Amino acid sequence: MGIIFREYFKVVWQKKWFFFLCMAAISTAAFLDFYSPVFYKNIANGLAEPFSESTFNMLMENFSMILFFYAGIWIAWRVLEFGIIPLDGGGLNLLEKRCFEVLQKQKYDFFENSHSGSLIKRANRFVRSYEVIMDWFLFQFLFNIISIIVSFIVFYQENTQFAIYFLIWVCVFIAWSILFSIWKLRFDKAVAEADSTVGGKYSDAISNIFIVKSFALEAQEQTQINQASDHVYRKRVIAWILMFVSFAVQGLLTFGIELLLVYLMIQKWKSGNFQVGEFVLFQSILLLLIHRLWEFGRNFRAFFTALADASEMAEVFRREDVEEDNENARPLTIPHGEISFENMNFNYSADNENQNGLFNNFSLKINAGEKVALVGQSGSGKTSLTKLLFRFFDLQSGKICFDGQNAMDFTLESLRKQISLVPQQPELFHRSIRENINLGEAISEEQLIDVAKKSRSLEFINKLPEKFETLVGERGVKLSGGERQRIAIARAFLEDAPVVVLDEATSALDSLTEQQIQVAIFDLIKDKTAIVIAHRLSTILRMDRIIVLEEGKIIEQGSHQQLLKNKCKYHAMWQHQQGDFLIED
Repeated sequence: MGIIFREYFKVVWQKKWFFFLCMAAISTAAFLDFYSPVFYKNIANGLAEPFSESTFNMLMENFSMILFFYAGIWIAWRVLEFGIIPLDGGGLNLLEKRCFEVLQKQKYDFFENSHSGSLIKRANRFVRSYEVIMDWFLFQFLFNIISIIVSFIVFYQENTQFAIYFLIWVCVFIAWSILFSIWKLRFDKAVAEADSTVGGKYSDAISNIFIVKSFALEAQEQTQINQASDHVYRKRVIAWILMFVSFAVQGLLTFGIELLLVYLMIQKWKSGNFQVGEFVLFQSILLLLIHRLWEFGRNFRAFFTALADASEMAEVFRREDVEEDNENARPLTIPHGEISFENMNFNYSADNENQNGLFNNFSLKINAGEKVALVGQSGSGKTSLTKLLFRFFDLQSGKICFDGQNAMDFTLESLRKQISLVPQQPELFHRSIRENINLGEAISEEQLIDVAKKSRSLEFINKLPEKFETLVGERGVKLSGGERQRIAIARAFLEDAPVVVLDEATSALDSLTEQQIQVAIFDLIKDKTAIVIAHRLSTILRMDRIIVLEEGKIIEQGSHQQLLKNKCKYHAMWQHQQGDFLIED
């Protein structure tokens, strides 16, 4: 909970003047609201008397005070409304930005191991919970504290005995509400966690709806959703039953204080020391306060539910293993594009640094402007090398240098902006083609058309109804694989980075599309350092050097012809090709 309140406090502190304004307004409204029955007491006593000029004047004076108090209450609520908009609305705005900032700082493997739908749900709950907790503090906690204080003062002035009973009753009522809600928090957390699981399964199924439909998995996915939903239902039933238990106890306490008041009033009437106005005063305040405390008990559940909802995202805030620049990192440049891996040790399980990992004392130098291909069976370390280049993961020891500069000395932003990536499955935003190419950069129409031409994508773009303004759908589902690939190449042309990484960029394309895209690719990597990962060996014949990896080790390197002459692993891989595809053992 500490992280939740710390983050919310930061927001409140940024809006502190509006917060103090709201506190002053709600305190004023509570005081005026609970003190006004004093005037009703005087009016009730006056109305019980026969008419006289003095009694009439007293009644009008109290009537004027009620009018004044009501005007004050109305103004106080309007002031509160003025302050609550920037306090609540502005707070939500700040937290939405903050949650996205925290999520973006997480390392690459965090997203590999998390459902995007579940993360979105966590962030939304964390943001919404702020409003629930802030409203609870102002409208329940603060309002009721002021109300109890005013009520006790009035009761004490009128009837000390009942004031003591009232204070004991309030303590018992609040203690029950708080302690029971704290005990029940574990069940509310279980509901929130189970609900996030359902959200994750929803997201997983909907984002892969093509696979679900093409493999006729509707019934199977429905079963999984049904099971997860039933699990949430069982958790909710327990939480609801406990909530009703709390309500039952609160109801008994409420009946008890009301019956006690009536009994004491009857005893005062019996002794001849009774005023109708006093009963009106006590009854009015008590009814107001019972209603307020009942709401407090009911909303205390909402308060703890909000805490439970926010706690999942708080776990993300708590993570310390996040992406961050080194203390002395600077926005360095890569002028030439030389890359060197020096005595590199890397293990995906960072907790086992002494255990043999994927790369052990791995060294490799790629000259500036050199075109290098990485080949090898799955799991040999090809894609892992590219992830290390981008610093999606950090080494246990050793270093990666660009033009002699340690990658750790670069800011992450400057490093990644100088390496272009064309992946096997390009990820596109659910935005226009223009936005997917420029990625937020302000570029001219001439630049846009130029990179579209170079990537061989201008022709298909011009055939679309809205051309560059065409929305591509979620992850680019409206475009073919080749069209998405060309958009990714257009991005790389626009970025014009000194280092280009192509991760099996043509392996999923038909031969004709592959030939067209290869032309664009060779234009892209001209005069640049290029690292090409390929299973389809026919795509790397023109590389300056081919490096064969096996279990994180270089077992061969050289040109295509040199490696064929060696008649080792690469030769065997080449012989196993059929129709330009690699058939793995």
